[in-house]
Amino acid sequence: MSNLSQQESLASFDELAAKRMGRVRRYLRTHPRLVSIGVVVFYLLGTLPGVLLMADMEASNELALLLVTLATAGTLLFRRRAPMTVLCIVFALECISILDVGSVYGTEGLGMMLALYMVATSYSARRSIPLAILAGSFQMVLMVLVGFPDMSGMELDTSDGISESTLAVIIIGVLAAFLIGFYVTAAAIGVYIRNARIHEAELNHWASQVSRLAQVQERNRIAREMHDVVAHSLSVMIALAEGARVVGRRDQDRAEEVLAELSGTGRAALADMRRMLGVLREGEGGELAPQPTGGSMENLLEGFRAAGLPLTYTYVGEPLPEDKAFALTIFRIVQESLTNSLRYARNVTDVQVRLEHGRHQVRLEILDNGDATRVPSVGSGRGLRGMRERAELFDGTVDAGPVASGGWIVKAMLQLPECSAKNGNQKASKG
Repeated sequence: MSNLSQQESLASFDELAAKRMGRVRRYLRTHPRLVSIGVVVFYLLGTLPGVLLMADMEASNELALLLVTLATAGTLLFRRRAPMTVLCIVFALECISILDVGSVYGTEGLGMMLALYMVATSYSARRSIPLAILAGSFQMVLMVLVGFPDMSGMELDTSDGISESTLAVIIIGVLAAFLIGFYVTAAAIGVYIRNARIHEAELNHWASQVSRLAQVQERNRIAREMHDVVAHSLSVMIALAEGARVVGRRDQDRAEEVLAELSGTGRAALADMRRMLGVLREGEGGELAPQPTGGSMENLLEGFRAAGLPLTYTYVGEPLPEDKAFALTIFRIVQESLTNSLRYARNVTDVQVRLEHGRHQVRLEILDNGDATRVPSVGSGRGLRGMRERAELFDGTVDAGPVASGGWIVKAMLQLPECSAKNGNQKASKG
């Protein structure tokens, strides 16, 4: 997957999550004020009939009940901004409602459930669930203290041998279970919603991290390709240009051949750059590892020979596997190593390139006999770092350094693609 497609897929994570919610939930999530108004309307529809019923039963409490109901509705409008404050106010108002009504038939409960739900979406379950239990228990005790005298005057059926006091306790216990159960259920729903939002936020954070990692990896890949193409091509072109200047004084025909090679190297570099930029534009449609123009090992070595490197190439073993990324890795390591020999080595009379295809590995060795003390590099070290990064893709290593007898050596070891994939699967299963 290209960097563009990765960014598109990761950037659309929020869209995918939104689609799962459905149109109604998406609309409500983007219109919180409308949700708050809907909650207030729902509360009024659920409580006003009870208020009117209580007004018929006890006319003296009509105004008080109506004021408490409207005050609770107005308070619920601010449940998103200050959920804990709203809960405390609603709790106090509903306690006033219980005291005003003077019986267990008040309108208390719905406002508390709505407030507890909002608190649970904003605070942890350790706080919201105990609050629901405490609030329900306190209100139930208040109901018993206020309403028990009324219940004591009621005629209860004791034909089954159960005393009136025992039956009253049973009724109170059932009412308490229902009230506390409703409160805890409202808080539990809020806890579930809160956990779902936390999980969604974690997924968004993960998607953002993956997107940034993909961008870093893509920048590194582009930097490696740019470095390999530009450094190799310019080094060869500079060597050819200097050679043409020297040869042109005594052999015009040979100078023309060198200039033709110089022109061909420049065209190949331009084609490689265009191909790489094309991959970046095409995204999914292009290969992740665009093959260089004239990308065979023989053509690469011939180009360096034309630039003045005395090369010998030795290949041992079966042909390399038909894996473009693997072949490109070997190609770039050889290219970068020979480019460094061309740029920095002095008095080179022999450069040996040896490629050995083993049973599970490919070993690569590039050795030159130039001066052990090299010209200080003006580069950034990106070439060697790039070779190592390429080798790591196939569980390989790259080592480079001077040789005691004089010269410079680069050794690379790469696992064959099928072996590297098997090792990767084993690591993944262990992880």
